[in-house]
Amino acid sequence: MTLANTTLRLPPQLRAIAEERAKAAGHTLADELRSALESHYKMNAAQISFEDLEARIQQHEAEFHSPAVPAEHEEIEELLPAKPSVQEELARVEKASREREETRKILLGLKDLLESGTQPMPSDLENLLGMPSRLIGRRLGKIGIRAKNTRIRDKSGRYFLRSLLPKIEEALKELS
Repeated sequence: MTLANTTLRLPPQLRAIAEERAKAAGHTLADELRSALESHYKMNAAQISFEDLEARIQQHEAEFHSPAVPAEHEEIEELLPAKPSVQEELARVEKASREREETRKILLGLKDLLESGTQPMPSDLENLLGMPSRLIGRRLGKIGIRAKNTRIRDKSGRYFLRSLLPKIEEALKELS
Protein backbone atom coordinates (compact mmCIF):
# COMPACT_ATOMS: atom_id res chain seq x y z
CA MET A 1 0.00 0.00 0.00
CA THR A 2 1.42 3.37 -1.04
CA LEU A 3 1.04 6.12 1.57
CA ALA A 4 0.79 9.82 0.84
CA ASN A 5 2.67 12.24 3.06
CA THR A 6 0.40 14.61 5.03
CA THR A 7 1.35 17.33 7.48
CA LEU A 8 -0.95 17.64 10.47
CA ARG A 9 -0.73 20.43 13.01
CA LEU A 10 -1.94 19.45 16.47
CA PRO A 11 -2.34 21.40 19.69
CA PRO A 12 0.44 20.41 22.13
CA GLN A 13 -2.01 18.74 24.53
CA LEU A 14 -3.54 16.58 21.79
CA ARG A 15 -0.11 15.62 20.47
CA ALA A 16 0.97 14.63 24.00
CA ILE A 17 -2.11 12.40 24.36
CA ALA A 18 -1.48 10.76 20.97
CA GLU A 19 2.22 10.21 21.76
CA GLU A 20 1.36 8.74 25.17
CA ARG A 21 -1.16 6.31 23.68
CA ALA A 22 1.23 5.35 20.86
CA LYS A 23 3.99 4.63 23.38
CA ALA A 24 1.63 2.57 25.57
CA ALA A 25 0.51 0.54 22.54
CA GLY A 26 4.07 0.18 21.20
CA HIS A 27 3.30 2.12 17.99
CA THR A 28 4.86 5.09 16.33
CA LEU A 29 2.98 8.39 16.48
CA ALA A 30 2.18 8.08 12.76
CA ASP A 31 0.73 4.58 13.25
CA GLU A 32 -1.36 5.78 16.18
CA LEU A 33 -2.78 8.77 14.26
CA ARG A 34 -3.44 6.61 11.19
CA SER A 35 -5.27 4.07 13.33
CA ALA A 36 -7.32 6.78 15.05
CA LEU A 37 -8.36 8.28 11.71
CA GLU A 38 -9.23 4.88 10.26
CA SER A 39 -11.37 3.95 13.25
CA HIS A 40 -13.05 7.37 13.18
CA TYR A 41 -14.08 7.09 9.54
CA LYS A 42 -15.01 3.38 9.62
CA MET A 43 -17.10 3.52 12.80
CA ASN A 44 -20.83 3.02 12.41
CA ALA A 45 -23.62 1.28 14.33
CA ALA A 46 -23.04 -2.07 12.62
CA GLN A 47 -19.34 -2.21 13.49
CA ILE A 48 -19.53 -1.36 17.18
CA SER A 49 -20.99 -3.32 20.08
CA PHE A 50 -23.27 -1.75 22.63
CA GLU A 51 -20.75 -2.35 25.41
CA ASP A 52 -17.96 -0.71 23.41
CA LEU A 53 -20.16 2.26 22.61
CA GLU A 54 -21.18 2.62 26.24
CA ALA A 55 -17.51 2.50 27.33
CA ARG A 56 -16.59 5.18 24.77
CA ILE A 57 -19.44 7.42 25.93
CA GLN A 58 -18.36 7.04 29.55
CA GLN A 59 -14.76 7.82 28.59
CA HIS A 60 -15.89 10.91 26.66
CA GLU A 61 -18.05 12.10 29.57
CA ALA A 62 -15.19 11.59 32.01
CA GLU A 63 -12.73 13.50 29.81
CA PHE A 64 -14.91 16.37 28.65
CA HIS A 65 -17.98 16.72 30.89
CA SER A 66 -16.97 15.89 34.44
CA PRO A 67 -15.68 18.76 36.50
CA ALA A 68 -12.21 18.14 37.83
CA VAL A 69 -12.74 18.68 41.55
CA PRO A 70 -9.54 19.31 43.49
CA ALA A 71 -9.34 17.39 46.78
CA GLU A 72 -9.23 20.59 48.84
CA HIS A 73 -12.64 21.71 47.50
CA GLU A 74 -15.41 20.38 49.65
CA GLU A 75 -18.13 22.90 48.88
CA ILE A 76 -19.83 22.57 45.51
CA GLU A 77 -20.76 26.27 45.58
CA GLU A 78 -17.13 27.13 44.90
CA LEU A 79 -17.37 25.37 41.54
CA LEU A 80 -20.60 27.08 40.42
CA PRO A 81 -20.37 30.22 38.27
CA ALA A 82 -20.83 33.42 40.22
CA LYS A 83 -24.30 34.95 40.14
CA PRO A 84 -24.54 38.41 38.61
CA SER A 85 -24.53 41.20 41.14
CA VAL A 86 -27.66 43.22 41.81
CA GLN A 87 -26.13 46.16 39.92
CA GLU A 88 -25.34 43.99 36.89
CA GLU A 89 -28.85 42.54 36.87
CA LEU A 90 -30.39 46.00 37.25
CA ALA A 91 -28.26 47.33 34.38
CA ARG A 92 -29.33 44.40 32.19
CA VAL A 93 -33.02 44.98 32.98
CA GLU A 94 -32.70 48.73 32.35
CA LYS A 95 -30.98 48.12 29.00
CA ALA A 96 -33.69 45.66 27.93
CA SER A 97 -36.38 48.12 28.97
CA ARG A 98 -34.71 50.98 27.08
CA GLU A 99 -34.34 48.85 23.94
CA ARG A 100 -37.99 47.83 24.21
CA GLU A 101 -39.12 51.46 24.44
CA GLU A 102 -36.90 52.47 21.52
CA THR A 103 -38.34 49.66 19.43
CA ARG A 104 -41.88 50.66 20.37
CA LYS A 105 -41.20 54.31 19.47
CA ILE A 106 -39.73 53.29 16.10
CA LEU A 107 -42.66 50.98 15.33
CA LEU A 108 -45.21 53.68 16.19
CA GLY A 109 -43.42 56.25 14.00
CA LEU A 110 -43.16 53.81 11.11
CA LYS A 111 -46.81 52.78 11.47
CA ASP A 112 -47.94 56.44 11.41
CA LEU A 113 -45.94 57.14 8.25
CA LEU A 114 -47.19 54.01 6.47
CA GLU A 115 -50.82 54.71 7.44
CA SER A 116 -50.51 58.27 6.12
CA GLY A 117 -49.55 56.86 2.71
CA THR A 118 -45.80 57.44 2.91
CA GLN A 119 -43.41 54.56 2.37
CA PRO A 120 -40.39 55.92 4.23
CA MET A 121 -36.70 55.32 3.85
CA PRO A 122 -34.60 54.72 7.00
CA SER A 123 -33.33 58.31 6.72
CA ASP A 124 -36.95 59.57 6.89
CA LEU A 125 -37.41 57.71 10.18
CA GLU A 126 -34.08 59.05 11.39
CA ASN A 127 -35.26 62.63 10.79
CA LEU A 128 -38.69 62.01 12.32
CA LEU A 129 -37.50 60.22 15.46
CA GLY A 130 -34.11 61.80 16.02
CA MET A 131 -32.45 58.37 16.23
CA PRO A 132 -29.58 57.16 14.04
CA SER A 133 -30.79 55.02 11.14
CA ARG A 134 -28.31 52.32 12.16
CA LEU A 135 -30.03 52.00 15.56
CA ILE A 136 -33.41 51.94 13.83
CA GLY A 137 -32.23 49.15 11.55
CA ARG A 138 -30.89 47.10 14.48
CA ARG A 139 -34.04 47.40 16.55
CA LEU A 140 -36.34 46.57 13.63
CA GLY A 141 -34.06 43.79 12.37
CA LYS A 142 -34.34 41.98 15.71
CA ILE A 143 -38.09 41.63 15.14
CA GLY A 144 -37.80 40.78 11.44
CA ILE A 145 -38.75 44.13 9.91
CA ARG A 146 -36.39 45.35 7.20
CA ALA A 147 -36.44 48.00 4.50
CA LYS A 148 -36.57 46.62 0.97
CA ASN A 149 -34.49 47.68 -2.01
CA THR A 150 -37.04 49.07 -4.46
CA ARG A 151 -37.84 51.97 -6.77
CA ILE A 152 -40.60 54.44 -5.86
CA ARG A 153 -41.36 57.47 -8.07
CA ASP A 154 -38.18 56.87 -10.09
CA LYS A 155 -36.03 56.93 -6.96
CA SER A 156 -34.19 53.74 -6.02
CA GLY A 157 -33.52 53.08 -2.36
CA ARG A 158 -34.37 51.07 0.71
CA TYR A 159 -37.99 51.64 1.66
CA PHE A 160 -40.29 50.38 4.39
CA LEU A 161 -43.29 49.15 2.42
CA ARG A 162 -47.00 49.19 3.37
CA SER A 163 -46.94 45.39 3.30
CA LEU A 164 -45.10 45.57 6.66
CA LEU A 165 -48.16 47.02 8.49
CA PRO A 166 -49.53 43.66 9.74
CA LYS A 167 -46.09 42.67 11.04
CA ILE A 168 -45.70 46.07 12.72
CA GLU A 169 -49.09 45.78 14.43
CA GLU A 170 -48.25 42.26 15.62
CA ALA A 171 -44.90 43.45 17.02
CA LEU A 172 -46.62 46.35 18.83
CA LYS A 173 -49.06 43.92 20.45
CA GLU A 174 -46.15 41.80 21.67
CA LEU A 175 -44.39 44.86 23.10
CA SER A 176 -47.49 46.06 24.96
